[in-house]
Amino acid sequence: MKKRNIIILMFLLLIGFAAVTSTLVIRGNLNIGYNENFSSSIVYTRAELPNGEVEINKNEKNIDFITEKLENVNQTTILEFDVTNKSRNYDASVTINCGLKEDFKSFSEYLDITMSLESPFELISSETKTGYLTIKLKKAYNEEMETRIEMSCELVAEPLERETLGDEYKSIYKEKILNGADPVLKEKLIPVEISNNGEVRYADISKEWYKYENKRWANAVILNEGVSYQEGDIISESDIESYFVWIPRYKYQIFDEGNYTTYIESKPTESIAKEIQIEFETNEVEASIGSTKGEWLTHPAFTNFDVNGIWVGKFETGYKGATTKEEAQVNEENPNKIIIKPNTYSWRNSTVSNIFKTAYNYNRELDSHMMKNTEWGAVAYLSHSKYGINTEVRINNNSSYLTGYSATDETDQSSYPGVSGTTSDITLPYNTETGYKASTTGNITGIYDMSGGAWEYVAGYMPSSSDASGFTSTELTKYSKYLDIYSRNSIVTSYNNRILGDATGEMGPFYFYADKNNTNKQYHNNWYYDNSYFISSIYPWFDRGGFSYGSTLAGQFLFGRVTGGIYVEGGSRLVLTH
Repeated sequence: MKKRNIIILMFLLLIGFAAVTSTLVIRGNLNIGYNENFSSSIVYTRAELPNGEVEINKNEKNIDFITEKLENVNQTTILEFDVTNKSRNYDASVTINCGLKEDFKSFSEYLDITMSLESPFELISSETKTGYLTIKLKKAYNEEMETRIEMSCELVAEPLERETLGDEYKSIYKEKILNGADPVLKEKLIPVEISNNGEVRYADISKEWYKYENKRWANAVILNEGVSYQEGDIISESDIESYFVWIPRYKYQIFDEGNYTTYIESKPTESIAKEIQIEFETNEVEASIGSTKGEWLTHPAFTNFDVNGIWVGKFETGYKGATTKEEAQVNEENPNKIIIKPNTYSWRNSTVSNIFKTAYNYNRELDSHMMKNTEWGAVAYLSHSKYGINTEVRINNNSSYLTGYSATDETDQSSYPGVSGTTSDITLPYNTETGYKASTTGNITGIYDMSGGAWEYVAGYMPSSSDASGFTSTELTKYSKYLDIYSRNSIVTSYNNRILGDATGEMGPFYFYADKNNTNKQYHNNWYYDNSYFISSIYPWFDRGGFSYGSTLAGQFLFGRVTGGIYVEGGSRLVLTH
């Protein structure tokens, strides 16, 4: 939207009184001037360089930096930066030129320098784009003396006209430790902060509204149709349709390869659960592909969709309008009935096919789908890192299958079955000190119902003639992107059939014994002794988490096997991967 100052000088010359013709001469100049200082509107707003020195200069047009020492071939260092268009009047065509500050042409044979943003690129009004400059040592440098190489990235922008005034620029909060895997807000997702008492406020995203370093995970909600709020408003619980929690993309250090094919017939004296080492990353960096203990693996929940994170239903999927647990036992495909909220009846008793199609059609623009087995694993592993509760999530022992509840300290969960019920001496809701213990973070910002509540069907299966899910073979092929598919076997202890990251085989070794007060021997893992039954050709679908009276058998690392058909304790969870 350019402001044009037009000066036109006109001279009219009539030739004679009786002239039949006239000449019109126009002389002038056309001045097109910007109604703002455009050149100062396209700037670098952030620059990060791990183990190096980096500075955005005063005019915000240049980033100067010195990398860490590059000593080994293929060693890389990555400069991450944000470039922002603060103009409301113009879009921009942006070029970024990076190069050595001095004439070190001879180093081109040693360094491979690549930029993630192709120049020129378009930067619309009020938009911020993140770029990555990767420097790789491609040839050993043999000089005895250390050579200091300084680089600079210069930003040049040309204005592009707009038909309308753009949004007012506002800085966006980003947490350094996430390394670019910050929450992505699209379509109907509203960023929120949740107080300890459960009060929900529309978050100001220019301020710190999450902090994974302090176990405060990012939350967002989808509102009911026709409802709107402004930043800073307290949002009425009755106006919220669904809650979601952001799981940032990360790589983890493999702690167990999960190559178990049998079990031990005795219970270990203590759990071998350990803190899982996690590092957040963006999909702009090359994914780690480790496969053995000690190596790093970018979690498959993120590489499957090539995303910087996933939005996970904060609670088990509920059935809109249900006023009793029986009213939520409905075997149908109906995305209009999805509700993801605390203190709602978990939707149960559906076939996997109906669960899957309901979730899939909830919001295609946000790529909604039934939670995959690997996505369950991604949440479970993050919960057991320094960014989560880093212990077992407490069971939801509400026998009415109400979401977001937690067993009280006084209930006995040391034997099977555990104490379950609906009264406040037995179970308490998510927004209480007791309730927080059933969250993946140990506070209200985490994900609930991953232990107990309803069993949760997940989209992980083994091709089988015993499949009772309701899927046709054509549909299983059509939806394969949204399914974790395991190779066929008939043995429930084939833990080596795991997918690294799915929180099954890696939880070994496994044990076959009878728990306290339970006369039947069952399979257990070596973390918190949760039930651990791998899928087989007879029971080809995974379910996770356990049920309300599962006590020691339930937990975020429990995995079981079912036919895929309806059963009264079977629920599910929704994921968005837009």
